[in-house]
This record gives sequence, structure tokens and C-alpha cells, in this order.
Amino acid sequence: QQLPISIVVVSRNRPESLRLCLIGLAQLHHSNYEVIVVADPHGIVAAMALPFATHLRLIPYDKPNISAARNLGISAAAGEIVAFIDDDAVPEPGWLGHLGAAFDDPQIAAAGGFVIGRNGISYQWKARSIATSGVATPLSVDGSRTTVLTPPPGQAIKTEGTNMAVRRWVLKKLGGFDENFRFFLDETDLNMRLAAQGFSTAIVPLAQVHHAYAPS
Repeated sequence: QQLPISIVVVSRNRPESLRLCLIGLAQLHHSNYEVIVVADPHGIVAAMALPFATHLRLIPYDKPNISAARNLGISAAAGEIVAFIDDDAVPEPGWLGHLGAAFDDPQIAAAGGFVIGRNGISYQWKARSIATSGVATPLSVDGSRTTVLTPPPGQAIKTEGTNMAVRRWVLKKLGGFDENFRFFLDETDLNMRLAAQGFSTAIVPLAQVHHAYAPS
């Protein structure tokens, strides 16, 4: 039995990118998930035009604050796990299955996967740790299996906002994303708070998304 997962997608001024992202999410090899779209009016219109629009949960939001938008998505989420992907990313069909499977281990609070760049070949990001300075350092992990990591004091395990998931109760305990981080370091701040609470994070190399880096 797969854990129920809520996928939150935030979008602003990128209706075409959002459309491609949602088409990718509609083709996931996973049986128990919902898609929550928090978007500006253009994004809502683009989502409503898709043939599977009735299966989407649409939340209008038109302020330039990704943390506040994600928190709206978290509040609407019904799944035990809340996953995040950016509107300028497209998942591999097996993305959610791999990412969600990490939570079969009850000690896992969060998970993140590998991010493939625009060329579809090389990686933008794999596994990294993060320091309080905000500087990330690559970590060596087995690219074929999930690795559970607990960071040393003063550091955190980096998950990318375009490819990560967190238990819903953990997000609630931490108060969600800090809305002072409007568009940058939002997930890094969450990573640091996860680490400070002693939570473990899984790096799941096979949970992959393609990230286009659309203009912010």
C-alpha cells in the first residue's frame, strides 16, 4: 500500500511551464496522490484548460512569495507526505514512487532526489550538505539506492525545492516554510530547522526530475 502523497506546485507568470509540469505529473507511476496547484490567474487558467483539470486542486495566489504559496498548499494537503516540484520541472514517471518509498522507514522525515539539467543528461544537483552560511557541499552517495543521512551539528542535508518531500506532520511541527524567504533559500532554511530538530533525511537518487531553470 503506497502512502498517500500530496504534490504541491507553485506557479507565477509561467503558465506554459506549468502546463508541461502538470502533464508530467499526470503520467506518474503512482496510485495514491493528489496534485495541488497554487498559482496566479494565468496559471489557474492554464491548469483549467487541461483535460484532467477536474483532478487538480487549484488555489489562486498572486503574490511573489514561494514560501507563503507552499504553505497554502500544505494547508490544503490531504496526504501523509507532501512533495514539492517547481513549475519549470518535469518528473520522470517513477519519480514519486521512488521518493515516496523512502518514507516506508518511519525514521525518515524528509527526502530529496537528483535533479537533471536542461540538456536531459547532466545533473544540476545530486546529494549535498548545507552549512549555516548557506554554502552547499557535495556528498558522495550510491547512485543506485537510497541513503539515509543525519547531519553533524551546524549542518543540514540539502533537499532541492524542485524535488523533495516531507512528512506532513513534520511540516506542521516546524510551522511550514518561513515566509520571510520569498524566493531563495526557502528550502535551505527548512533543511536547517529539520536538522536542528534531529530529523533524518533520505537522498533518493532514482527520484529524478528535469529542471529547466525558467526565469524567476
